[in-house]
Amino acid sequence: MSFLSLLLAGCMTVGPNYKPPTTPVSHGYDQPGDIANKGELKTDVGAQVLDDWWTLFQSPALDTLMRQAIANNLTLEQAREHLGEARYAEKAQGGLLTADATAGYKRERANLIAFSGGAFSPAALPAAFASFPTNPEYNLYSIGGTVSYNLDLFGGQRRLRESLRAQTEAQARELDAAYLTLTGKVVEQVLTVADANIQAEALQAIADADRKDLDMIIRAKAAGGATDADVAEARQQLAKDASVIPAQRQRLAAARHAIAVLVGKAPSEFDPPDFNAQSGALPAGLPVSVPSALVHERPDILEAEAKLHEATAEVGVATANLYPNISLTGVISQDALTPQTIFAAASNSYNFGPSLSLPIFHSGELRAKKREAQVAARAALLNYEETVLEAFAQVDDALQAIAHDNQAYEDQNRVLDLAQTRLDMVRKSFAAGGATARQLLAAQKAQVQAQLDLQQNGTGRYADAARLMLAVAHVPPGAAAGTKTP
Repeated sequence: MSFLSLLLAGCMTVGPNYKPPTTPVSHGYDQPGDIANKGELKTDVGAQVLDDWWTLFQSPALDTLMRQAIANNLTLEQAREHLGEARYAEKAQGGLLTADATAGYKRERANLIAFSGGAFSPAALPAAFASFPTNPEYNLYSIGGTVSYNLDLFGGQRRLRESLRAQTEAQARELDAAYLTLTGKVVEQVLTVADANIQAEALQAIADADRKDLDMIIRAKAAGGATDADVAEARQQLAKDASVIPAQRQRLAAARHAIAVLVGKAPSEFDPPDFNAQSGALPAGLPVSVPSALVHERPDILEAEAKLHEATAEVGVATANLYPNISLTGVISQDALTPQTIFAAASNSYNFGPSLSLPIFHSGELRAKKREAQVAARAALLNYEETVLEAFAQVDDALQAIAHDNQAYEDQNRVLDLAQTRLDMVRKSFAAGGATARQLLAAQKAQVQAQLDLQQNGTGRYADAARLMLAVAHVPPGAAAGTKTP
């Protein structure tokens, strides 16, 4: 068996081989039992999760806006570039075989005295320089090549390529996570636009009702059934309810500006669609992945797993650095004093053979780096386990919120019905002279608060549905790649 065969036969890959981590056990979600699906908003644990989860809200305008954001969002584009960077870094770590060509020209001066032991004598010169009375100057032309092969006896290079592949995988999953984060932000801002419009409309209706009540109290004062204080209090209520409308307009403007940024535009250059209560609908059902499927679909979990793989491979790299490294190198060169003779047989020189690099003394640096890599791998495992547990908790939180939203919305509807009934009764009684202006204003204030609470609860249901879908959503292959649109 040849020397090369013996070396190749002895190749091994040191360091731990990567094994997928054991997933933290969870057989289900901590959702309320009988009240989980009581109400309009229902969940379906185990159902297939849609790729485009936002389409559950049945809003064509939202769908169009989302696709613009996916194509043009600058944060998502940065994540795409980082993925490209990781891929090129992986490619840059080439194979074990390298080859380079060399060529050169030098103007040299020979030290001929060295050939004569310090006493210059033309007779002692090589024949090529015999005619020179002093140290000669001459041109030297060279052309050649070098070939090197790293035997990678202990797998350091193989572990490094494994680490870079895992790094690329982690970057791809980070891109997917950025994609989901973007979709969540778009839906969040769209819901803010809708809520601001609905709130402004409701507050305007309340202010209009305040004016009617004010007119009623003014007429009652003229008839002796109310006082100046009653009129002042009614005016104050009208001013108070009208004063909160501009705040909703500001929310609307800020949300529209945020949407423009999400689609990669300046606010002055993009006019997003408007959204209100008629722009979409609550989903008929919310599909939820089971825990065992969730850990294989969520980008943040997959990213944490890829980083664990990367850290495990780095342990192998650090371990291999403790062992010898052997390379086989061959060099061939043509050197001549004139260009005409550079390819002559006499101008040829070459060398070939193995080179050995053996770490002897590094003040404990290499072993410390191995221990550092081992600690980093353990930290990556803990990060993976924590990421999985946090994912379960996010789904649990969203499921609980859905259940509580259903109950709260039902209760709040009853509160509003009672407040409205009482207000209608007090208005009739006041018109007939049986109730005071203060009682009318108190009844109206209670109805206003109940109406606003119901509206906020309704918007909250949409937001909680979106958070649940975002918690279980996955990204289909290639969806985050995106294509630029005008």
